[in-house]
Amino acid sequence: MPKVKPLVVLLSLLVLLFAYYLTQSHVPPKPDFQLNISPISECSGNVCVEVSPYIELTNVVFHLAGWNSGNITPYSQEVGSYFSPYGNHRAVLLAKKALREGLEYDAIPKFALELNSTEWSSYLVRRVRGNEKLLNELAIALKDFARESNFSAFYENHSGFYREQIRLFFKENSGIFNLPHFEEKFFGENRKRWVFVLQPLEAYYSYSSWMNNTVYAFIGICSTFNGTQSYCSASAHELAHSFVNPAVDRHYRELKEYKKMFSPVKEVMTSMGYSSWKTYLDETFVRAFEAYYILETQGNQSAERFIKSQEALGFYLVGRVYRAYLTDYLPNGEKYQTFESFMPELARLMGGWYREGFWRNVSPEPTIRMTFMAFKTKGVKIYSPNLSESTYVRSYVEMLKKAGFKVTFTNRLESGNLIVIALLNSPIVRELNRYVEIRNNSVVLDGVEYSRGVFLVEALRNPEGGGFVLLMAGTSDVFRRKPSKGGDETLLNYHYFVYITELKRAVAFE
Repeated sequence: MPKVKPLVVLLSLLVLLFAYYLTQSHVPPKPDFQLNISPISECSGNVCVEVSPYIELTNVVFHLAGWNSGNITPYSQEVGSYFSPYGNHRAVLLAKKALREGLEYDAIPKFALELNSTEWSSYLVRRVRGNEKLLNELAIALKDFARESNFSAFYENHSGFYREQIRLFFKENSGIFNLPHFEEKFFGENRKRWVFVLQPLEAYYSYSSWMNNTVYAFIGICSTFNGTQSYCSASAHELAHSFVNPAVDRHYRELKEYKKMFSPVKEVMTSMGYSSWKTYLDETFVRAFEAYYILETQGNQSAERFIKSQEALGFYLVGRVYRAYLTDYLPNGEKYQTFESFMPELARLMGGWYREGFWRNVSPEPTIRMTFMAFKTKGVKIYSPNLSESTYVRSYVEMLKKAGFKVTFTNRLESGNLIVIALLNSPIVRELNRYVEIRNNSVVLDGVEYSRGVFLVEALRNPEGGGFVLLMAGTSDVFRRKPSKGGDETLLNYHYFVYITELKRAVAFE
C-alpha cells in the first residue's frame, strides 16, 4: 500500500477544521434580550406570585404557532384578536419549527426564562436536537415581535387582569407562602427565592424549573367557569422537582441497573410524556412526597386515595416510596439530613423490590387521562352506532378537532384508539362495560337506580388490541343536546377535557 504524504494529511485536517469553523460561524452569539417591562407580582419575603412578561410574550407566540390550541378562554380569544395581524410573523414560524424539533411542554417557559441569561442551558439545546442557532433566531424574532406588535401595551393594558389572576390563585392556595418552608424542611435544603409563575395561556399543564438557587413553578389553568379561570393545584408537586431531579441525577448510576422495572409501564408512561426510567423515578419520588404533603394537610384517607390514583396511572412504586419516607427517612433526621443523603437507601430498597420480581406482573389499568394522552399523540377513531347524526356527537367531534385531536370515523369496534359513543342499552355498551351495573336503560350506583340524564365515561384497553377505548354512554335525552358546560367531577368545560383529571370513571347527572 502506498504511503500517504504528510502534506496531504495536513491539508485534509486543515479542510476539516475550516469546515468546522464555517459551521460554527453561522451560530450567532446568544442575543441580548431585555423587555424593560416590570412583572405584575405580589411577594412575601422570598416567595412571589407573578405573571411574567417574558413568559407571556413567549406563550403568545407559541399560542399563535398552535401550541395548546384547546385553550379557549376569553383571555386566549383576546390574544388571538390583538395579535392576529402577526400570525405569520417570523417569530411564529420559528416557534412552529421549534415545536417540531421538540421545544414543547416545559421547554417553552424554560426558554422564556433563559431569554435574558448569558447562554442557553444544555437542557434547552438538547430539546431542539442541538440546534442552538434556532434558539438564537427565535429569541431575536421574539424581540422583533414584541416591538412590532407593541406587546408592552398589551401586557400593561391587562395588568388588572393579571392582578386578578394572582388574587384568584391566592384564594385557591391560601397556604402558598408556607409551602416553600414545608418543602425545605422535608428535603433538608434551602433556596434563595421561590417564584410561582401563572400562565393564563397554558391550559392543563404545570411545570417547574430552577436556576441561580431560585425555584420556579409555572402554573397553568385547569378550568374556566363563567369566564373565571381556576389554576392547577400542582405547586407542591412542581416545586419538589427542584430537589428530587438533581438528587436522582447524582445517584442515577445506583438506580440505573433496575431500569427493567420501567418496562411494564413504558407504553403508558410514554403516552403521558414520561419516556425514560430516569423521568419515571423523578415522578415517582415527587409523587410520593406529594402523598406526604397531602397526609399533612388533608389527612391519611386523602393521602391513601391519592396513592391509589397514582398507582392506577402506572406509578406503581409510589406507595412503597411513600412508606419508606414515613418509616425510614423522616424518623431518622440525624442520619438523613437531606433528601439526597437518603438516595443510597432508596437505591438499596429499589434493588430489593427489583429482586422480588412483583413488577413483572404490573399492568396499570387505563384511566381517562391515560387514554386521552394517547388520543392526543396518536389520533382517535369515533364509533357511534345509531348516534352519528346526533347533536351531541357532532358537537363533541367538533370540539375534539378544535382541541387539536386528529379524528377519523369507523363503523365497528376495531384495533387502535377509539371513542365509543352509544346509548346505555346498546349491545356495544354491554360488551365493553366493566365497572357499573346496567339495567335496561338505567345505571345503578351504590344501590340507587338512575334512568334519566345519565352520562357514563369509562376507559379500558381495546379488546381488539393496539390502543384504548373511551366508552361514553348515556340515556337518549343526553344525546339530543350539545355537551354541557360545567359538568360533574370537575370535568372542566366539556367532557373531552376530562383527560386532565386522574379519574377512572365519570358519571354526570342532569
